[in-house]
Amino acid sequence: MKMKSLNHVPWPVLISLLIGCGETDPRVAQVALESTRRQAEQNRQMGELQQHVAEGTKQLVDADAQARQQLAELQRELRSDQAEIGRQRDALESERRTIATERRWDSILGTSIYAGAGILACLLPLLLCGWLLHATRDKQGTDEALAELLVEEFVTDRPLLLPPRQPTPLLKHQAPVQSPPAPESDRSAPSGSC
Repeated sequence: MKMKSLNHVPWPVLISLLIGCGETDPRVAQVALESTRRQAEQNRQMGELQQHVAEGTKQLVDADAQARQQLAELQRELRSDQAEIGRQRDALESERRTIATERRWDSILGTSIYAGAGILACLLPLLLCGWLLHATRDKQGTDEALAELLVEEFVTDRPLLLPPRQPTPLLKHQAPVQSPPAPESDRSAPSGSC
């Protein structure tokens, strides 16, 4: 702080105080002048140094502002990237749910089709029989006409559909035929005894 206070004091006053009003020694005056020149050189160097420091500080402030701006830009890009990743994750999760639902329906439909095919295979013969019964049934009374035709075929001497009747001889009563008696050699044979 003493250096700053000396900078404000005018040098000629300081020199005159040191020299005094009377006769001065030329060496003292030369030392004072030399000291004044050195002080002026130091002041000039201090000014240059302060100017360099001011420029360095300005550059530091500019660099800091630029770094902050870059950091803010990077943070915005990071947030944008995070938002995009979030959207993609949501789309992926939605697609995964859709695929899971489709797989569930595919397995249900596959099982249902397999079971339906089995039931149809079991019901097909029954449906065929029902259709055949329905198709042979005539609504105009063909059953009655068929019955009459069959009765006529049985009653007439000359049937058209059945083979003609052949007279069958009446059975005569015959005496029952007896089987011949068994030979004695068969009777005398022992039956399994030694």
